[in-house]
Amino acid sequence: MKSIMDEVIQLKYKMKGLKFFKFITLVIFVGSLVYGYYEYKEFTSVPTTRLATGSYYPEMPPDSHHYYLQLPIDHNNPSKGNFTDFYILSPNFKQGEEVIFWLFDNQQEAVGMINSPDDFEYFENNLEGLSYVLIGNRGVNPTLFPEVYYKNGTVNYNLALKLYGSSQQIEDLEAVRQDMQKKGLLPHDGRIMLYGGSGGGFLVQQYLDKYGSHVSRALIEFSGAPDIAQQHNVTFANNLYEQNPEAAKVYFVLSRNETRTSLAFTMFKLGLEGDKESQTRVVESQVEGSKLKDKYLYFKKWINPPYNFPFVSFIISIPSELEVKVRMYELIGADLQEYNPASSQEVNLMCEWTGVVLADFLKANVDGTIPTPHFSLNRSNYTGEVMVWSGTEDQDFSTQMGKWISDSYPNSQQAIFNDSHKRDRYDDYYLNFRKAFFVTGLNSSETQSYFKDTRQLNGK
Repeated sequence: MKSIMDEVIQLKYKMKGLKFFKFITLVIFVGSLVYGYYEYKEFTSVPTTRLATGSYYPEMPPDSHHYYLQLPIDHNNPSKGNFTDFYILSPNFKQGEEVIFWLFDNQQEAVGMINSPDDFEYFENNLEGLSYVLIGNRGVNPTLFPEVYYKNGTVNYNLALKLYGSSQQIEDLEAVRQDMQKKGLLPHDGRIMLYGGSGGGFLVQQYLDKYGSHVSRALIEFSGAPDIAQQHNVTFANNLYEQNPEAAKVYFVLSRNETRTSLAFTMFKLGLEGDKESQTRVVESQVEGSKLKDKYLYFKKWINPPYNFPFVSFIISIPSELEVKVRMYELIGADLQEYNPASSQEVNLMCEWTGVVLADFLKANVDGTIPTPHFSLNRSNYTGEVMVWSGTEDQDFSTQMGKWISDSYPNSQQAIFNDSHKRDRYDDYYLNFRKAFFVTGLNSSETQSYFKDTRQLNGK
């Protein structure tokens, strides 16, 4: 009888233990849901504060390589107050030497909390050993402006364009140059050099237009120019047919029947890598009777977040990413208003997906809230040295666009490589080519020797 009672007691304890385990599991599950919801709300919430005057980010305290400064929220109306911006000097920065301002536009989001050697790996791979400066962009996390939202959380599109637009960023860059000159971080004449690729390459052109007298030389890599594109009656970014006519023909037929934004985005990403074979297979996977291995390839790419349009579109739509849409609208908004391909030759993958992402900006334009973006740069006034790089496999910007940009500057030379928009085919060669240009100048024998290399195709 005693043994039976013992078993009953043990069973009761086991039941209590099981209930307690279930209770703890439930608590952990509910806690995880609450924490996840809280993190989601934080991630998607409208910014309400920014760094106070005189403060700094704990992850990046001020020192001999990290500087903070106060800049006007609106350079056109300084009475609106200031915000705290920052700039970062390269690991091998030497005070008083010629300095490169490496420019990134707001869609590139490259400059954040940079402190450790690992954080500099990407930058050093491009400009190793040189003195360069990275500048925090207004609108790029963590430098957010609550002002660009109404109290109800909706976007003030007019103010967003006004405060996050590149014209303000150009003034920020000039303010940083002046601050560095005052601190003795630049040569005595205060002149700098510029470097930028893709959208950053056009930002270089914008700075040269406004403050070119402060620049000795500039390198523009795999970039475009909306104003030059309009002059030549072409789109800012390449049409697909220019790089992959076969894929363009198939996509055009498919898109006539239904919207194919996810397909266009995946093809766009493959195009940036220069992978035309996969790009063609992916679009052909949507044709009736297509190969199973092609369908699998598309699925394999689509589930990868960087290739997945629903995921990327969600990320771009959160409030802290508004500056990405502002810059995209600046560069391609005018093209999107006219985009309606009537043939495979007119299919533009960038327009196909950005038109969806920027639907709210386009509506604001139709409603008269914001203007159509327009640029008009006078490049002929800049007499310093310019080097323009282009790639034969660059889906975004043609070698012809690179030539137009190069020809618009009086003292310029174009280099062409058999490479995609990623510019990663000849890393060591590229690094040494850049260093030769920035250290010895465009017309030096050292720089010209890289132009004569067989990997440089222009004139060969």
